[in-house]
Amino acid sequence: MKKILLLFTILSVSVITSACINNLAVQELNNKAESYMDKGDTEAAICRLKASLDLDDQMFQTHYNLAVAYNSVGNYDGAVNEANKVLELKPDFKDAMYIMAVAKESIAYQVIEQVEDANELSLDEIADFNNKASDAVDAYNKYLVSNPSSSETDQINNKITELNNKIKEYTDLYDNKSLEHDEQIQEDINGEEENQEQQDSDSSDEQNNVEESD
Repeated sequence: MKKILLLFTILSVSVITSACINNLAVQELNNKAESYMDKGDTEAAICRLKASLDLDDQMFQTHYNLAVAYNSVGNYDGAVNEANKVLELKPDFKDAMYIMAVAKESIAYQVIEQVEDANELSLDEIADFNNKASDAVDAYNKYLVSNPSSSETDQINNKITELNNKIKEYTDLYDNKSLEHDEQIQEDINGEEENQEQQDSDSSDEQNNVEESD
């Protein structure tokens, strides 16, 4: 919540200093969004922020507010999209890098949280998790490089370590399952070859019996 309140303060200053009549409506919509966020009504806040962007989609602060709101309701893809829009408008806005990393981490864990036993995951799901977790690690590292004095450095480094450990664990799992998969394929091939050899043998025996009868 602290980050959200800070963000709305930045947004208000930006709109007021622009001194544009159209931005009065933007200001009102963002004020309402802030009020709804304070009350915990994130969906209503999202509606106001979308309406604000309909009036002015160049406000990087509004895009970031929407990214934070999306993240809070579990729309992580939406949060990443809005964070990307922030960075297109203001490439050095560090908080956008952070919320993007948080959302990407959540996207990665969504891949594996649906099963209790990791062995139930398919090879594609394991690879998907590893790719998305690596993407989150890259995003966190990018944030740390841009903001080395962040008060959250230790916390973020812990997240990076946890993600990297998980990637290693699932890489090992992928290798083991891949080996089992290959072995099963080879067993199936061997079984088919044995069946074919047996069928050929039976056919040959049957042919010999026919010839002997003649």
